[in-house]
Amino acid sequence: MSKRSSGMVQTLLAGVATATLLVGGATAASATDAEQARVGPSGYKDLTLNMPEEQAMATGLLTDRQVADDCRFYYLQPSEGKPNPGGGVFVSAKEGVVMIGGTDQIQTSEGVGFGDSIDEVRAAYPDLTSIGDPEWIYTAAAPGNPNAHYRFAFSDAGFVTDYGLNANEMGGCGS
Repeated sequence: MSKRSSGMVQTLLAGVATATLLVGGATAASATDAEQARVGPSGYKDLTLNMPEEQAMATGLLTDRQVADDCRFYYLQPSEGKPNPGGGVFVSAKEGVVMIGGTDQIQTSEGVGFGDSIDEVRAAYPDLTSIGDPEWIYTAAAPGNPNAHYRFAFSDAGFVTDYGLNANEMGGCGS
């Protein structure tokens, strides 16, 4: 990965560490909306891990393309909810979609989302493990998909501030 790509990824991850997410005021969703607002184990709605960029764009879920070497970064459409600053969708030129970030309107397949405590996340994902550096980032297997995992960022108080579904092979778009 070039220094420029590495810097972009570092900047995006730094946003996770410093951002404060306000999730109050959310309205209850219908059962159909709740079922659709799940990321994992293979993707989100029509957007799937390892989907080529052109196909991912055709889903209509992506906006605001940014490029850094072999990595593309998009945001989900505003109608999909508010992401943490630096959260979004990473697309590798080699591997296709490699990361789908969460928003305040999306949860993991196991019901984890912004604001959940580390204990709640551990209850949903018993294999939750800190990556060590930085110590506030944890990973857990994506049940039902041996080629993917979830990545969670926690605040100092131990609550989810960001998360995403990541392909195990990121194709040069982060770690």
